[in-house]
Amino acid sequence: MKFLLATSSFVFFFFVIHALAQTNTSPGSAVPSPANSTNSVATEPVTNTPAGTPAPPAPSPTGSSTSAAPKPMIFHPPGGVSGGILPIRVGGGSRGGAADDLSVEVLVPDSVALTTQAQPSLYWYQSKAAKTQCEVTVTEPKNPKPLLLLKSSTPTPAGIHAIRLAKFHIELKPDVVYRWSVAVIEDPDNRSQDIVANGVIKRIALSDELATKLGQASDQDKPALYAENGIWYDALQSISDQIDHAPQDASLRQERANLLKQVGMDGVEMESDLPKSP
Repeated sequence: MKFLLATSSFVFFFFVIHALAQTNTSPGSAVPSPANSTNSVATEPVTNTPAGTPAPPAPSPTGSSTSAAPKPMIFHPPGGVSGGILPIRVGGGSRGGAADDLSVEVLVPDSVALTTQAQPSLYWYQSKAAKTQCEVTVTEPKNPKPLLLLKSSTPTPAGIHAIRLAKFHIELKPDVVYRWSVAVIEDPDNRSQDIVANGVIKRIALSDELATKLGQASDQDKPALYAENGIWYDALQSISDQIDHAPQDASLRQERANLLKQVGMDGVEMESDLPKSP
């Protein structure tokens, strides 16, 4: 089943439900408050890709010449982070099974995907517009309360979506495996009917060798460097940021589509036949 990747400028608002724990919390780590406490509630924007909100500054070439073709992204999964017996990436779809039913996929490989950032972006794909709310959750081990819980106030459109953790002041601790999920809530009174997709993320230290290479590389070559070193989230975010600043560049979209296909996400196709963001 193939789905078209939509790139719209649609913005919807999430209610943010998270709080910082007052004890046993390291600086910069967000942990929800106890159940009987009052949670702070705010309205925050999250954008349909390319990008997320707000977008980073436009890439400025360094190192190699801007006229040179970028290195192709070849993803090399890191060793020692397989999912074991159970799959780590789990996608969700409508119960009906029809070809035009809604499906949701988190854009991650079926392994513990890595980042070097404390506040990376999380990406997911929705095959068609939802008619109901969407919920995004980030959890950490041995903590029953979500680190982050976002719920849309309006239905979400089709396409790739991004959550930038920096916007919500969430920081990932090094060497901790976090789980995150996206749920389209079909029936608020029966959450067992949710269309859910799950993935994991682990923050690691950036090696000195890779830091040196990144410092010498052009921005257009950085996605390939992250990919060949197994840093999935940084590779995907880097190429997505480039798409955000050059939405009409079909070659960038093709590069991202090729990266996704390498981890078995053939259903997420390039949005070449759809209108581009203004």
